[in-house]
Amino acid sequence: MPLVNQQWILKKRPVGLLKPSDLECRTSDVPPLKDGECLVKVKYLAMDPATRGWMGESGGYVDPLPLDGPVMGVTVGEVIESRNPAIGKGMIVAGVGPWAKYIVVGPKGISPLRSGDLGVLAPMDTSTGHDLPVYLHALGTSGGTAYYGLMTIAAMKPADKVLVSAAGGSVGSLACQFAKLKGASKVVGIAGGAAKCRVVKELYGCDAVIDYKSAGSIAAKIKAEFPDGLDVYFDNVGGETLEAALDNLAKNARIAICGMISQYNAPDERGVRNLWNLLVREARIEGFLVSSWFGSPECEAAYREIDGWLKSGRLNATLDIRDMFGDIANAYNLLFTGGNRGRLIVRAPD
Repeated sequence: MPLVNQQWILKKRPVGLLKPSDLECRTSDVPPLKDGECLVKVKYLAMDPATRGWMGESGGYVDPLPLDGPVMGVTVGEVIESRNPAIGKGMIVAGVGPWAKYIVVGPKGISPLRSGDLGVLAPMDTSTGHDLPVYLHALGTSGGTAYYGLMTIAAMKPADKVLVSAAGGSVGSLACQFAKLKGASKVVGIAGGAAKCRVVKELYGCDAVIDYKSAGSIAAKIKAEFPDGLDVYFDNVGGETLEAALDNLAKNARIAICGMISQYNAPDERGVRNLWNLLVREARIEGFLVSSWFGSPECEAAYREIDGWLKSGRLNATLDIRDMFGDIANAYNLLFTGGNRGRLIVRAPD
C-alpha cells in the first residue's frame, strides 16, 4: 500500500486574515522515488508571518506562491527513504517546504547549508540534543533572525537602550533575551494585553513592557521609558509603532526592520510619515533577511552561543505547539490575533 500524503494547496489570494476557504487539503498517494530523490516525513511546521506575504499578489521578497500550488513554510522532518547517496535514512532535515505530511525532495532540493530558498531543505545538526521543535525556534530561523538583526544589523553594544516590538512572539521574545544577555542597559518590549505583557516581563526578562492595546499614545509610552531616546529598535510590526519609535530616537540610533506584521493583512499599506527623524538624530534604518547570513562563520558561532544559553538555562525558548494540521488556517491566524506565545508550531499528522 502506498503512503497517503496530505498537502495544503493555495486556492485563493487571501484578503485580510487567512480563511479556511483560501486553502484546500489535498490527498494523494506518495509516488515511488526516482534516482536522486528522498522522502521526508514532516514532523513539525512553523507558522511564520512571511508566509502571508508569499500568498499575496506581490509575494514580498520571493515570487508569489502560485494558485493551485502548495503553501510553503519552515518545516523539519526525518528522511524515511532515500535514493540519494548523499542523504541517509534517518537524517533530520529542515528548510522551507510544503505544508504537508510528506515531502518528496529531488537532488536540487537538498542543500549542504541552511537555506532560505523555497523548496530547499538542509541536514540539521541535532547532536546538541534538543527536541526537534527547538531547531525551528532558537536554533532555527527565529534565533538566527533575532541574533543577526540585533547584533549585526542594529549593531547593538553593551549599555545600549533597546526597544523590541512583538516582544511576545517567536523572534521578539528571543531578541529581548539576547539584548539582555549581551549587556543592554535597558530592554523594553511592546506586546498586547496584560497577560502577554506579564509573560514578556517575567519570562523574557524585559525591564519594562508597553501594552499597545491599553489607552494612550504609543509614542508617549516609549518616551516615558526612554526619556533620553532609544539606541536600538528591533521592529517586527511597522506602521504606527515604527512611527512612534522614530519619534524617540537617541543620536546615532539604529533600527533593524525584521517584519511588518501590522501591514500584512491591512487593505491599505501605511507609509511612515516621520523619516525626517533619521536625519536630525543621525540615525540608521535597515531591513534584512536572515537567509543572507546563513552559512557564514558568524552564523555558526551565533548558534553555538545560543545553544550554550539554552543548556545553561539562561534562555527561555517558548514553544507553542498545536495539533491543528486539519485546521491550519485558524492555527496560522493566531499569529495576527495575538493568540500564540513564542514560536507557533503545528504538529504534522502521523
